[in-house]
Amino acid sequence: MNYATLIADKNTAGSIKSWINHSLVDVVQIVEEAEALLAQTLRVREMRVAATLSLAAGASSVALPAGFLDPVSLRDISNNVTLRLRGEAELEALRQYQDGALTDGTPRSFAIFSEALQFETLYDAAASLRLLYFAKWTPLSSSNTNFLTDRYPHLLRTACLAQAHTFRNNDARAQLELQKLTAYVQKTNAESDLSYRGLVADNEVR
Repeated sequence: MNYATLIADKNTAGSIKSWINHSLVDVVQIVEEAEALLAQTLRVREMRVAATLSLAAGASSVALPAGFLDPVSLRDISNNVTLRLRGEAELEALRQYQDGALTDGTPRSFAIFSEALQFETLYDAAASLRLLYFAKWTPLSSSNTNFLTDRYPHLLRTACLAQAHTFRNNDARAQLELQKLTAYVQKTNAESDLSYRGLVADNEVR
């Protein structure tokens, strides 16, 4: 499976138009929507990435990295502190103000809102953070491949079929493909967790 084949004409085996036996569908849009659909729930090892984020003194937030989906962990590597994920309201409750200004210190918690990692205090000195997270892959295109076509072609095919039938207003068939996709994704996520076999976990991370 590759992008060129997916968007090819109806006479090309392995194309979306061939799968649905119809030539009047926007296959470029369908592939884009299929990948977006998968990104909503698929969480596999190929999506686990790390980034180092730099904060200046006085910062109380830092923008999420491109492609961010879900956090795994966040560590302040300048101060050797692991920050705890909080809810938005809980983090707001932790924030202390003096004369209307947020106080500074070394944050111990973070929350995610306003498309940023938010902290309960201002950083009193510049710091570097190490973020582990699930990220969206680089989309398929004529110049790019990704792990979906190589390792999970059945997921991509089912997602494309779901969007193709939605495009054609065939709601019954689209729903059937979505049900299949949900089952596939659940099984795939469970199988991806097998990469943690042999994991030795401490009771507490500091």
